[in-house]
Amino acid sequence: MIWIILTIIVALILLGLLGLQKNDKYTMTWKLNKKHIFVLLSLVILVPGFIIKVPVNSVGIKYSPFTGTSETTLDEGFHVKNVFDKVYNISTEVQTTNIENMTAQTQDAQYVNTWLDVKYRVNQTNAFLVFTQFRTLDRMSETLITPTVQRALESVTTKYNVIDILGEKRNDIYKELQATLTEEFAKSGVEFYSVSIIDMDAGDEIEKAITAEAVAKKAVETAEQELLKSQTEAKQKSVIAKAEQEAAQIDAETKIIEAQAEKEANELLQQSLTENILMQQWINKWDGKVPTYYGGSGADLIFNTGTVE
Repeated sequence: MIWIILTIIVALILLGLLGLQKNDKYTMTWKLNKKHIFVLLSLVILVPGFIIKVPVNSVGIKYSPFTGTSETTLDEGFHVKNVFDKVYNISTEVQTTNIENMTAQTQDAQYVNTWLDVKYRVNQTNAFLVFTQFRTLDRMSETLITPTVQRALESVTTKYNVIDILGEKRNDIYKELQATLTEEFAKSGVEFYSVSIIDMDAGDEIEKAITAEAVAKKAVETAEQELLKSQTEAKQKSVIAKAEQEAAQIDAETKIIEAQAEKEANELLQQSLTENILMQQWINKWDGKVPTYYGGSGADLIFNTGTVE
C-alpha cells in the first residue's frame, strides 16, 4: 500500500511542477497542459502494477529482485505489491498425473508394465517449499512425482512374483504403494491423495499362464465343493438312517414292554379266576333257560325242555 501512496504523491508533485508557468520575473501561475496527460497516463499504467490477484484455490508466492522469495504466502484474493515484485501462483487443488507404461521388475525376475493414476496436492503451508524446489507444478510432476512413483513401484513389486502381482496380491500392492508414496511425497511438502492402477501387463505368455492357473484353481475349488457336497449328503443319510434305526429299536422295545405287561396282566387275571368266581360269573350271565342239547360224554348227556321254576 505504501508504494501506491508514494506513487500518487510523486504524480501529484509532477502535476504541480509541470503546470507552473512563469508570467514575469516575480509571478507564476499554474495551468493544465499536455505534459499532464503523460503523467496521468503513467499513473494509470503504474497503479495496476501495484495490485495482484491470487486465484481461488491457489497460493501466491512473492518474489522480489531485492529481497528474494518471501516465505510469507498470499491467500486467494487481491493484494498490494510494488511494481518490481512478481507473484507466482501455486494451485492448492488436487492434481493428477497419469503415468503410462512404467516398467518394474518382480521377485521372479519378470517385468510388468503399469499404467498409473496418481493424485496429490500442495497445501498453503508447504507452498513456499514446493516453489523453491520446483517453481511450477508441471516441473514438480516431472522431477518429483514420476520418479518417486517409479521407485516406490519397484520397491513393492520386487517383493512378489508376477502371478501374485497380477492376481490375488493386488490389494497388498495398493496398500504398500500408498504407504510409500505418502511418506516420500511428504518429504517434499506434497500431500498424497490416492493411486490407481489402471492396468498391469506382463506379456501374452504370462497372461496365458495366469489364465491356466485360474482355470486349474477353479477346477480344484469345484472338485472340493463337490466332495464337500457328497460328504454332507452322506452325513445327512447317516444321520437319517441312525435316527430310523433308533426309532425302530424304541418301537421294538415298546412292543416288548407292552407284551410283557400284557403277559403279566393275564397271569394275574388267571391267578385271580377261581372255580367259585367262574361259577358265579356263569350264573350271573345265565338267562334261566336249560339248553336242549349239551355236548359231553354219554353219562353226562341231559335232555330237558322244561324251565326251572
